[in-house]
Order: sequence, then C-alpha cells, then structure tokens
Amino acid sequence: MNSDNKRLRFPCECVSAGARGYSDPWADVARHKLLPNGTKEEILNLMARQPKTISQLAQALSLAAPSVHSHINDLLKSELIRESQEWEKRHPTERYYEPNFPVFKAEDCQEFLDQCHELASEIAELFSRKEAALKAVFERTSLSKDGWEFRDITQCVFANVQRNARILLEERRILKTAEKHSNGSEWIYWAEEPIEEKN
Repeated sequence: MNSDNKRLRFPCECVSAGARGYSDPWADVARHKLLPNGTKEEILNLMARQPKTISQLAQALSLAAPSVHSHINDLLKSELIRESQEWEKRHPTERYYEPNFPVFKAEDCQEFLDQCHELASEIAELFSRKEAALKAVFERTSLSKDGWEFRDITQCVFANVQRNARILLEERRILKTAEKHSNGSEWIYWAEEPIEEKN
C-alpha cells in the first residue's frame, strides 16, 4: 500500500479511501456515507422548509414510524439534523427535527445571485488572462510529451486554484473552516433550493 503522500489525489476526496485535506469541505459527508440512501435525503428535503416530527415524516413518506425513527437516529448521530428548540417551545409535547446546516431558500439564493455572477465573471477573466502562462508551463511538463493537450488538464488547474483560494480565505477567516463532528468526520455542509428559471 502506498503511503498517503505517494497516493494519487483525485478530483474529490469522496471517491478515494486515501489521504485527506485537499478537497471540498463537504467530501467527508460522502466518505463517511452519512447520506447512504434516498430516504435520508428525502427526510432532509421534507424538513428543509420547516421542522417536522417523526409522525409527520412517516405520513409524508408512507413509511412506518419505527423505520423513520431509525433514520432520524442515524441523522442525529451524524449531526446532519438536530432537534428544533424553537419549534419544541411552541409544541412542548412533540419533538421536531430540522437540518443542522444552513438551507438557502430560493429567495435567499436570488439575493446573492448578482454578486456571485459578478465574482464568477472576475475569476473567469483572471483565469483567462493566465492562459498563455499556464500553457507555457504545460508545454514543459511530461503531460505534453505523453500526448495530452492543455485542455485535458485545465479542470485540474482550476480545481487547484479554487482549493488554494479556499485555504487563503480560511486563513483570513473569511471562510469558515470544517468542523470536527462526533463520529470523527470533518465537514461544512449546506443545501440550496433551486431557483426557478424565468422564461
């Protein structure tokens, strides 16, 4: 077995059993199989708009309450959901559950959209300006001698730019760093509602 520093690094750590610490901040959710089936994802979808009880989830999913209870326990252990204190204050006889990560409602996503498009445009422009310099580096590598083209490696280069930018922004405390959870996984997770496209 290769030591971790000799292993290949794939585009996302979620496809590898090897080394960690270079990929997306949500990769551990996949690596630790915290959402192993569609039912758990459907439960998260149902509680995304407002907290739900086990009986409400069971009814919506047409499943037996003990089955939903088992999924809820798994999601609680993985820290993907939590008990909703606010809703339980309003309904003290029932336990309500909600996602334990931010859920961007469609209207919230829309608020960020213009700024995100502007920032993406600036990043794309900067990357485009560096194309000649990147091509010159590529021509000096063994990849070009092995018959690969520059276009074959641009996604890898961009991924490395993104990762390094994330590290810099985490060091500047602009981006939040991954949190260690009770099962040993480290991740930051979020979800977004899709924005309806205008015709």
